[in-house]
Amino acid sequence: MEELEAELLSENFFQKSVRNYKSNKKLQTISVLVIVMIIALPVYSFFGETEEDDAYQRDNQYIIDGDFGYITWIEQVNHELGDNEELSFTLTEQDFPDEAKNSNIISVELFITVLDYEDDNEETSGAGCIINSGEDELDSVSVTFSTPADSYSFETQSSDYSYIFLMEYPEFETYPFITGYTIAEIEEMFDTSDEVKGEYFFQFTGNVESGDSTIECDRQDPSVTIQYGVQLEWFEVQVLEWNGGSLL
Repeated sequence: MEELEAELLSENFFQKSVRNYKSNKKLQTISVLVIVMIIALPVYSFFGETEEDDAYQRDNQYIIDGDFGYITWIEQVNHELGDNEELSFTLTEQDFPDEAKNSNIISVELFITVLDYEDDNEETSGAGCIINSGEDELDSVSVTFSTPADSYSFETQSSDYSYIFLMEYPEFETYPFITGYTIAEIEEMFDTSDEVKGEYFFQFTGNVESGDSTIECDRQDPSVTIQYGVQLEWFEVQVLEWNGGSLL
């Protein structure tokens, strides 16, 4: 009998507690806050420990090393242009070769050559050309080259090479021995995954010049032939801890 009464009292107490909880908004709010704190504690502890684990690296000294190389984007192409004729095209990072899409691209490099600058490429006619043909006038090409980072224009009569960096080299207060940063922070400074996004524009304009004709020989120059190619430079940074030894 006593056991039955105890059981009934226990059930009544539980039911009363539930009713009190349902009717007490303040108690419900406190309960929710306690549950959230219990859940959040291991998460906070995890991230807190990770940040604390890296923090000591800011007291170390590091030097920058790494591997680099080149990936052909546009194979060397020959193209003939008339006077003031333009060849232009626009590409994006989506047009990168597959190898480049998985690499950290830091610069775009353009090679341009006027193929006929060394030899007389002009057409001559006249009975006296063998005796006095006159002299060839050098042709040239005007180039406009732009990337998401910068643009550059120039003119050449022979061969030229131009490059544009997609990133600014990080400036460190202490160099070459870098301190005050974690390894992850330094690596992030060399990451160009955002910098490569955008348009890459190339434009070539032919500047055709004919040499002066002579009494004996007439000179004509209908076109200029150029050769161009584009390659991408990649760099994978390696952050090395310096232990006070020689860099050599």
